[in-house]
Amino acid sequence: MQIIQTGIKGLFVIEPKVWEDNRGHFFESFRADILRTQGVETNFVQDNQSLSVEVGTLRGLHFQNHPWAQTKLVRCIRGRILDVVVDLRPDSKTFKKHFAVELSEKNKKQLFIPHGFAHGFVTLEGNSEIAYKVDNYYNKSCDRSIAYNDPEFKIDWGVKNPVLSDKDKLAPIFKNSDFNFGAKVLVTGVKGQLGFDVVKELEKRGVDCKGVDLADFDLTDKTQVSKYLTKYKPTHVVHCAAYTAVDRAEEDKETCFKVNVDGTKNLLEATKKLEAKFLFISTDYVYGGAGNNTLKPTDNSNPQNIYAKSKVLAEDIVRTHDKHFIVRTSWVFGRNGNNFVKTMLRLGREKPELNIINDQVGSPTYTVDLAKLLVDMIFSNRYGAYNASNEGFCSWFDFAREILKQVDVKTPIKPITTKDYKTPATRPQNSRLCKQKLVDNGFEKLPTWQNALLRYLEETK
Repeated sequence: MQIIQTGIKGLFVIEPKVWEDNRGHFFESFRADILRTQGVETNFVQDNQSLSVEVGTLRGLHFQNHPWAQTKLVRCIRGRILDVVVDLRPDSKTFKKHFAVELSEKNKKQLFIPHGFAHGFVTLEGNSEIAYKVDNYYNKSCDRSIAYNDPEFKIDWGVKNPVLSDKDKLAPIFKNSDFNFGAKVLVTGVKGQLGFDVVKELEKRGVDCKGVDLADFDLTDKTQVSKYLTKYKPTHVVHCAAYTAVDRAEEDKETCFKVNVDGTKNLLEATKKLEAKFLFISTDYVYGGAGNNTLKPTDNSNPQNIYAKSKVLAEDIVRTHDKHFIVRTSWVFGRNGNNFVKTMLRLGREKPELNIINDQVGSPTYTVDLAKLLVDMIFSNRYGAYNASNEGFCSWFDFAREILKQVDVKTPIKPITTKDYKTPATRPQNSRLCKQKLVDNGFEKLPTWQNALLRYLEETK
């Protein structure tokens, strides 16, 4: 195979050597070792094929946002097409430049397209068929397009009235696109359970990120916050840091509000100046109250303690930014920090009997599962408020019983009521979160809490 450089970093044309005789021909259409000579270690996971019947059928410009961006290896196996790509990598010397090449059944050329490009083609012959490999599966929440005739790109497609899909007719122009190649994600509260796992998930997906905590800057100091964000220049901010000592907050209202309200405001203002996306972690506590109905993001808030009130005020601040996500979650547990699971494991081995509340119902949430959803969410443009927790409902008593059951600890557990266990802060008895909005917006629900608990216990042995 001959590698033909295009002048755009990472983008190249492959022209195979063809052996022909009276029977027909043979050529190698894919060689991983040849790609490695170009520094490519791509693991292709899927082959796609499309047929375009009419001459002048134009498909594009399409791409998937990070973290579901796709590398493609494209060829035309029947007919003839003009294949076009646009460089969407902000740090590239050829940012917004395009490249076009004719691919055909006759010339057997292929175009290797790395992450960070929008791709499209127009058919030059009827019944043209293309086949291409991709290194990531389709993801609805990250699927994007840009208008094929965007004046910034000045692409000559060679057709005046192309045949377009409804999707391509409605594609936004470049300046209104929310492509996220070159993303930099700032995660607050990295020493906490959720912040820790969000950073791990971003690193796992190869996203440029930085986890910060109090040692990096003080959220309540507006100058420190602004200085740090101005220097790092994040494109996305995931705000996991918070004052979460619910009972202590009843006596320390000033600190709680300073961190959760003023700190969020300082961070949001700095984020707005950078025109970055902002994801705020909230809580089931904002709903408050009893009952057995499932709580929707559109339901009115009814905070019953200082901590919950601080989160409601913070949510109101976050809503002033167009590019915001609010995620209300419940009963979190993760590797990096203290949680109910760790407490039950310890007490189950130390105490002869446990008394656990049985009239507060919600959903335990494994931070590893939640982190995956949050990363998917920030790389979408489906803004707004969501509920997110592992599937299924249980009481604290049910949760404790399942924890001890899975580790084969037989300590008796006695169910008690909220009235039997007095705490400075009032807890909601109903934390049944409705997660239908996740599905409606193309996100996947989290696994069941029982499955999450099993994996957590296995991973923390």
